[in-house]
Amino acid sequence: MADSKQEKGSNPEDRRIELWPTRFLHSPWAKATASLPVPAEIALIILNSPLTDYETFKRLYSRASTVVCADGGANRLYNLLTSTFPDHAWDTALRKHLPSLIHGDLDSLTANVRSCYEELGVPVSKDPDQYSTDFGKGINQISFLQPDVRDILVLGSLGGRVDQGIGLLHELYREQVTRHPDVRFWLFSESSITFMLQPGTTVIHLPRDTGLVGRNVGILPVYGKAVIGTKGLEWDVQDWETEMGGMMSTSNHVLEDDVEITCDRELLFTVERGDAK
Repeated sequence: MADSKQEKGSNPEDRRIELWPTRFLHSPWAKATASLPVPAEIALIILNSPLTDYETFKRLYSRASTVVCADGGANRLYNLLTSTFPDHAWDTALRKHLPSLIHGDLDSLTANVRSCYEELGVPVSKDPDQYSTDFGKGINQISFLQPDVRDILVLGSLGGRVDQGIGLLHELYREQVTRHPDVRFWLFSESSITFMLQPGTTVIHLPRDTGLVGRNVGILPVYGKAVIGTKGLEWDVQDWETEMGGMMSTSNHVLEDDVEITCDRELLFTVERGDAK
């Protein structure tokens, strides 16, 4: 699996995984750290939330073999590029950063953006199913286009409407746990990197000298009560019950480059992004 090493025991709680979330944000011109795993197949989904950070988009785009704009995500990409580049330079930027596909129920995609991308040869397809979101539809398309995908990067994930954000976390659980257990989903916003931890022990490599991560982290029991243990944080815990409405580890601080978390059920982990460009 890309960007993870996994050892499985007979009991899911005996599983031990290593993750490198900053791997996707390293500058293409920076010398890769020798200990990092070689990425396998990676895909990128761009959602319909505001995008203003071109550097993050560029780095994620450069890692992905397949790029799907989920409906209005195409508007956001178009607006990002046309606002980042002056005069007619944005036309070159559009051509340089074409998505593989625009897909969804197409109730948000504007006519001018659709026309622009179609003229550039980007396929646009419609799925009218009202019982699935554009995020879920995008994942289905990636699974079809790139069946060997192992990491799906999600851009424009948690920076928009609250109801859409909660819906995304719901779908993240369904896709990660039920439908695509061999695929890891990474949610990127301008301020954080967020992903799911599964039962067992996860070692999260957060090299602070890269400037790609900040010090603030959260371990969020959004999927139900859990018992956790941590190492490498300012406020470590052992055999600690956490649940919504009870005790939670938010605004904790990274003290070590390797953070270890043990849990008995799925959790959401989020780490603050750093200032490095």
